[in-house]
Amino acid sequence: MSLRRVVIDAAIPTKGVTIIDVARELQRVEGVRAVRVTVDDVDVDVLGLIIVVEGEGINFEGLERALEKIGGVVHSIDEVVVGDYTPELEST
Repeated sequence: MSLRRVVIDAAIPTKGVTIIDVARELQRVEGVRAVRVTVDDVDVDVLGLIIVVEGEGINFEGLERALEKIGGVVHSIDEVVVGDYTPELEST
């Protein structure tokens, strides 16, 4: 399975870790070509993030380990694209 894109709902602690740290750590994972990290929610101790990762043959387990390494946690996987190309999302 060639994982091309994954959108992750995640959280990191508000102290000691920035979204730049998150992006840099995820960029190091095998198969990753681009990372976008957006703050979705701010709490006293936690930042909620939407993370978009694109590439070829992305190592998903590596993404999880990278997030855990910086104190983050995956809440949900909100989108996944596998295969030879990225299908367009049809509007209804």
